[in-house]
Amino acid sequence: MMRKTAFVFVIVFFMSFAVYFNSASTKKLFEIQPEWYFLNLNSYKVFSHVLGVAFGYRTLLGDFEYINFLQYYGDLDNMADRYKDLYDYLDRITDADPHFTFAYTYGSAILGFYINRHDEAVSFIQKGLKYNPKNWKLRFYMGALLYQQEGELDRERYISFLEEALEFDDHPAIIERLLGNVYETYKPADETAEYWLNIMKTTRSQETRDFAQTRIIHLIESGKLEAPDKIIKLLEEKF
Repeated sequence: MMRKTAFVFVIVFFMSFAVYFNSASTKKLFEIQPEWYFLNLNSYKVFSHVLGVAFGYRTLLGDFEYINFLQYYGDLDNMADRYKDLYDYLDRITDADPHFTFAYTYGSAILGFYINRHDEAVSFIQKGLKYNPKNWKLRFYMGALLYQQEGELDRERYISFLEEALEFDDHPAIIERLLGNVYETYKPADETAEYWLNIMKTTRSQETRDFAQTRIIHLIESGKLEAPDKIIKLLEEKF
């Protein structure tokens, strides 16, 4: 009798623990996911993903899917058909864990720069931005992909993604320099000089500050400025 009682007690204990753990995990999951995400069918393409959503181990499941991707990509036999299933492997990683940002950047780099499936690369980054709208790296990669395409429309989109990336506090200084160099190719010299002046004031990088100063001096010496005295005065105020 005592054994049966103890057995029942153990079963009840583990069931209670499972219910508590599931409740805590679900609460946490709802906190980190957008409200609309659970209405998205991406979560329910694969049965294991359903379990991942239900029990709150999507990150772990994303890691397993990433391992599957590495095995597929590392198999040289798959080069024969140019990794025709690569997008599906990447898609499953980010279906399981939509916040796996490295999968978006690494996967899009392979698709766009290595095997030249540009449309799939752009589509994959767009998926990443949908679930991670505050990630500057995804905008940076989208800009790089668009830079590969020729034409004014793509150039404008490329610039817009760099400008959006610049708005995030944790952006790297290289974006500041890259955007300024792009501005010099098509914006009025005075407007570009004012951009560099602002970068001198706001950047956290001494290298970028020095670079901005050299670009301003170059614009002054080029004779392209319509109001050089204004730019010189503003430059002097920086020192």
